[in-house]
Amino acid sequence: MIKSMNAARSRGMGLVELLVWVAISLVITSVIGTVYVNSKQLTRVNDTISRLQESGRFVIHLIDRDLRMAGFRGCNGLAVTPLNVLNSATSYAYKFDTGLQGFYGYGGSWSPSLDSSISALTPSPAVDSDVITIRHIDGPGVPLTARMLTQTDDLTVAAGSGLAGGDILLVADCTAAAIFNASAYNAASGMISHAAGGGAPGNSASDLGHVFGTEASVYRLVTRTYFVAPSVKKSGTSTLWSYSVPAYDGQPQPEEMVEGVDRLAVQFGEDLDGDRAANRYTNAAGVSTWNNVVSIKAQVLLATVRDNMATASQPYTFNGVTTTPTDKKMRTALSSVITVRNRVP
Repeated sequence: MIKSMNAARSRGMGLVELLVWVAISLVITSVIGTVYVNSKQLTRVNDTISRLQESGRFVIHLIDRDLRMAGFRGCNGLAVTPLNVLNSATSYAYKFDTGLQGFYGYGGSWSPSLDSSISALTPSPAVDSDVITIRHIDGPGVPLTARMLTQTDDLTVAAGSGLAGGDILLVADCTAAAIFNASAYNAASGMISHAAGGGAPGNSASDLGHVFGTEASVYRLVTRTYFVAPSVKKSGTSTLWSYSVPAYDGQPQPEEMVEGVDRLAVQFGEDLDGDRAANRYTNAAGVSTWNNVVSIKAQVLLATVRDNMATASQPYTFNGVTTTPTDKKMRTALSSVITVRNRVP
């Protein structure tokens, strides 16, 4: 009897028990694998959405920063119209009397038509996406350290101010302002020359129309255009580009700023009754006077750089239109309302 029981115990696992154990193990392994894959995909999706939102916030930050300073004219900006002595002062890059301009992209073209200096860029702006140009100061002001004796005298700032010959500059106090091209700059003495003559673009005259004193400051000016175009660095995706004239940082122009930007849409808040508040929002085609724009609603559509991030095509709504794409990228839209600081009380 005892011998029979010991034999049964030493017999081990039978085939049926082994098959049951294998089946249970496969089920457990399958469940663990499914949980792992789903958890990894969820993490991937959350990370992708976070990156999209981060990129969107950076785009809004770039445009916001420039738009707030559009049309800066000094401490009494609304009441001062700068004297512009630049050669080609009416050319698109140097029209500093117009702080911002936009172009509504729709139906494969823009309204109003893109300026030739923008349409000729490489890469060229993507159709059906808006384009916006902002003219503003670039960096802080540099105070004058000596008073001019005449309206044609050189300007004097502190030595080593970081300015350079060829800069497009605004000199302004609370009563007057002038825009000119620095024909030369002496870093040791801080002397800024503004002689008449050729250059890029050069000056039509050396007379700045006012004798500026130590209450005035000098600012660099830039004309910067934002647009969407195919990326050069990552094929198959779109990028927000900027085109700066001049490019004070020395970067080749135009410059890729933020990847994964599919579209840009801009609505302009126009003041129609002179109270410095927006009476209506319209696209660029509907703006009657650019200098009456006091606020902007900027919208950006962002997409993942890589395709097949979703299991199926994801419909999205942007600028009031719902679209079902042919790819499987994930998309998100962000918007911001920005006040043009120099056009409101």
